Amino acid sequence: MLFAAQVIRRLVTMSIAVLDHLIIGDEGASMRWTWKPVLSSSVGARYQAIADAIAAAIDSGELRPGKRLPPQRDLSFRMGVSVQTVFRAYAELERRGLVSGEVGRGTYVRYANLDKVPGSIVDKREEDVLDFSTMAPIVGEKHVPALRDMLAALSKSRELESLLSHRPIVGLHHHRSLGADWLKTLGLKASAETILITNGCQHGLWVALASVTEPGDVIASDHLVDSSVITSSAILKLQLRGLASDEAGVLPDALAALCGRERVSALCLTPTLNNPTASFMDEDRRRAIAEIARKFNVWIIEDDVFGPLVEKKPPPMAALAPERTCYATSFSKSVMHSLRTGYLLVPEELVSRAVSRLRTTGWMSNSFVAEISCRWLSDGTTAELIAWQIQKLAERHKILGRALKDVQKNSHPTSLHVWLPLPGLWRTGPFVEEARRRGVLVTGPDPFIVGREADPHAVRLTIGDSVRDDDDFKRGVETLARLLVSDPEPTLPP
Repeated sequence: MLFAAQVIRRLVTMSIAVLDHLIIGDEGASMRWTWKPVLSSSVGARYQAIADAIAAAIDSGELRPGKRLPPQRDLSFRMGVSVQTVFRAYAELERRGLVSGEVGRGTYVRYANLDKVPGSIVDKREEDVLDFSTMAPIVGEKHVPALRDMLAALSKSRELESLLSHRPIVGLHHHRSLGADWLKTLGLKASAETILITNGCQHGLWVALASVTEPGDVIASDHLVDSSVITSSAILKLQLRGLASDEAGVLPDALAALCGRERVSALCLTPTLNNPTASFMDEDRRRAIAEIARKFNVWIIEDDVFGPLVEKKPPPMAALAPERTCYATSFSKSVMHSLRTGYLLVPEELVSRAVSRLRTTGWMSNSFVAEISCRWLSDGTTAELIAWQIQKLAERHKILGRALKDVQKNSHPTSLHVWLPLPGLWRTGPFVEEARRRGVLVTGPDPFIVGREADPHAVRLTIGDSVRDDDDFKRGVETLARLLVSDPEPTLPP
């Protein structure tokens, strides 16, 4: 056991050195350049020596991902070489995969030591395309230092050996206790005994759904719902029914009508910022849904992964109907995408069933990530990072609002996504393709449509860290704004 703990300490300490490859912001791409490469005394072509010097600076972390290299003419003047020499050096760095050039914007550092970085974290996105299709929170200057400090402290902790255990399946007791305290800040009366630690919110939702249903059962959701609900229902052999909704979410009359026609086992609900429509359910709507669920004996599975991003919101469904609600949340949308510690709160009568499903789908959660989550909860880092996230999202919504000021949209000042109905003659397919041709990726409704519902001719636009640089974000939404006010080209039959 002692040897294993020493190995873990060593691995954690080593991981600090590669954190910059995992989470890093653009720290001053537009800063005034005073840096220039230091050339070695080796014999060879000058452009090769410049490329090697810059590669060494990237390798050491002196030049970090997102950093802009000096303009070629500026660097050639300060180094006393021709512009052509610098051009060849930058071309060589791009050939090695260390930098990428953008016409009109400059040359930027990509991931350092690309050949040494695990394939799972190498940037696989398309070149020269801004990705507004991937849901992820913004990360920046606060995240790397916080994670580096936490991993350093964890590597020296006397409690490290406790993280080597493969039990309890529901999670370590102090992880569950701190999770219960955090859920209280979200409006819930929670206890450690009814909380399971999961590997993210989606894992918790899967465990909940598998705990309250049997193959063939009918379950309900918004007619536009997170794709994980659709795939989970298919795998578990459930019959998913889509319900009509508006900007406040699922319509109570639609739920009552379905329950009057069929035996509904569960309702999957994201009352706070539904994905993809960003609908926000007010308290009256939540209470009405809770009463219908009681009347027809329907379980409620509540996805509150976006809840921490909204400072003032109605009580969760789990507070209004605690006896029939399974509540899941995590930090992956409010703090950091890779911080995949989830909390699943279930009624006491469901704990045994939920534990068996948890064991089957992963045995137990990742104790090391859960430990980081709990330490950040204890020392206030989580609250600080969530506050930072809320501020950054609000800033991006202002940018988006200025660009799309005359365009109908459904969003919230701190949501990670916007639902954008398409105006005029635009249909979803041609709009998505034309946006892609102009260098912007957006998501159409197909992944979210339950059954054979009609295409609503709208797209989901994410505003988080898939586009890290604010200038790129502004450029992307301005591109979409121009596209929205244009007319689509006539399409030809295949």
